[in-house]
Amino acid sequence: MSLSLQQLFPTAYSPALGKGILKKIPDDFIVTETLSFPFSDEGEHAYLKIRKTGQNTQWVCQRLARHFSVKERDIGYAGLKDRHAITTQWFSFPCKFISDEKIESFAEEGIEILEQQRHSGKLRKGAIKYNQFEIRLHEVDADQLNLIERLKLIQQHGVPNYFDEQRFGRQRQNLTAFNDMVQGKFKPKWHKQRIYISAARSWLFNQVLALRVEQTNWATGLAGDVYQLDGSKKVFGTDVLDEEISQRLLENDIHPTAPLWGAGDLMTKRDALQQEQIVLEDWAAWRKKLEQVGVKQQRRATRVVPIDLEYDFNQEQNLLKLLFKLPSGAYATNLVREIIAV
Repeated sequence: MSLSLQQLFPTAYSPALGKGILKKIPDDFIVTETLSFPFSDEGEHAYLKIRKTGQNTQWVCQRLARHFSVKERDIGYAGLKDRHAITTQWFSFPCKFISDEKIESFAEEGIEILEQQRHSGKLRKGAIKYNQFEIRLHEVDADQLNLIERLKLIQQHGVPNYFDEQRFGRQRQNLTAFNDMVQGKFKPKWHKQRIYISAARSWLFNQVLALRVEQTNWATGLAGDVYQLDGSKKVFGTDVLDEEISQRLLENDIHPTAPLWGAGDLMTKRDALQQEQIVLEDWAAWRKKLEQVGVKQQRRATRVVPIDLEYDFNQEQNLLKLLFKLPSGAYATNLVREIIAV
């Protein structure tokens, strides 16, 4: 498990156009979260908009819990954000723990409270409309015309929707821990189990997607595929890959999917089913464990299309700037690795 994600899982537009440096400083990777719902302006929950620099979401949550004298489990956030970046996201708290005096007295390096709102419910995981990314890549040694051509392809067809390295933990320790669970070596506490289970499901998804990328059907579909509506969690199955489906794929109205393993039967048929069975055959013990722990089988799109992608390449400075939005659960690094090797 020592190989990087770049080496393990194939890119769609190989080879990389050159090399570059990502995250030289936190300002090179800026993420701003937009939630999927409007605030009700009343209710039992206070929402704080936080800008963090060089810190991860869980560490921030711990500091907020300590300052506002609230249990970590009572704090809500919609998703984990990268540590090596400047990121802005929302946290929710029961109102009784939040006061203007407490907000004004908060002082922690790398954390700023920008705004306060009221809402009727706790902030839940995944309640994100999109994340906006502002990325600067340094020392890019790619040809400008090739860059523009590659970026236009990405605008049109998207990129493979892999789970990124951070999902698997440092040196993929979350996968090692799950494998120990499979072998009965230890039984971690439930909150740790959830992390390991999520990592294992993500790893199996990546295996299926990697084959689809190799066979160039990650964006074009297969007979018997299950598709997800763009901007929705809703999926539907098909028997054949007909002209209507092909056109909807071309228009990015729908996307092929791969399984997030759990209890239940695969929804795919024919060619798509056969492909998934072949890939997952060697992971029988992991699949069985995932079924036993009670998670249900789900689907995830095999591609993600960036929203409002803009780019600027300064050839004199070898600096590439990217601005785009991605839906919840998608990783900006998947877009970057389709352009340059970092």
